[in-house]
Amino acid sequence: MYRRLAAALLCLTVLTAAKLPEKGPVPEAKPEDSTPAEQAKPEPKPDTDPETTAPIVVPPEATVATPEPKPPVPETTAPADQQPETPGPDDAKPDPPVPDAPVPGAKPDQAEPGKAEAGKAEADKPREARGPPRPPEPVDLVEPEDASAFEQCSQALTAIGAAFTPLPRIDDGNGCGIDKPISVTKILPGVDLAPEGTMRCETALHLAEWLKTVVIPAAELALPDQGKLTAFNQASTYICRKRNSAETGKISEHARGNAIDIGSLRFEKGDMPMAIVAQEDSSMDAAFQRSLNATACLSFSTVLSPGSDAAHQDHMHLDVLARKGGYRFCR
Repeated sequence: MYRRLAAALLCLTVLTAAKLPEKGPVPEAKPEDSTPAEQAKPEPKPDTDPETTAPIVVPPEATVATPEPKPPVPETTAPADQQPETPGPDDAKPDPPVPDAPVPGAKPDQAEPGKAEAGKAEADKPREARGPPRPPEPVDLVEPEDASAFEQCSQALTAIGAAFTPLPRIDDGNGCGIDKPISVTKILPGVDLAPEGTMRCETALHLAEWLKTVVIPAAELALPDQGKLTAFNQASTYICRKRNSAETGKISEHARGNAIDIGSLRFEKGDMPMAIVAQEDSSMDAAFQRSLNATACLSFSTVLSPGSDAAHQDHMHLDVLARKGGYRFCR
């Protein structure tokens, strides 16, 4: 066996020596061992080669992966635009702790305490201050009077024998006033209005007609010993007030010149006050008072006789308030 192996090696040596020249070429050196002169220089690549000339570009993935720097979150001291104003005299107590730190990237009006407080104050304002202004509440106005109707009334009042003087327009606000007021000094010839009173012409004319057609004839029948009627003692004519002088409620007809209160009647022999009379009282004075209470509703739309309510115990209220359907209120 060893002989065969030695023979094989010998044959291999002979065959190899037969093929190799006596002086063979020098084997080429490896690229790292070759000199610059012997090594073939690589051809220069074009300037557009990104590997040699272009700057290093970070792949898009790197850009996305790299987070942008965030604004520094204040740890102990707030930025200058977020620090509260210098405390005044009313801020002696320490400020309450801030519940939430400002979120980075928040809007300025959400991060600045001053603007946040202003927004809260705006939200706390009443709806009237924040929304559109409400329309003004309706108020009573002085009702205008027709010029021709006033002229006809004035002529009728003059013809019946009353004495009066036209006055400038009255407007005391809140519906109090008379468009064409008059000051009456005499209701009928020989019958004074004491003291003189301010009212609308229509009110004075209704009073004059009632006195002429009812009161004077009834007095001549019931009170012949009293003599003639000489004066009408009024307790109230025009005055700006609520009904029954209350602080609230509807405006009185006195405030429109539509009403007059009778305090008493003056005769040649003395005064007869308006009074409460009982139904069983059969005296002539009581009969005369009851005739006034009943007949006044023929000339006036509202009659409140003495005793009709707590506010009318010693006088009679008369007014010409126009109601729907000609309705009248008589007590």
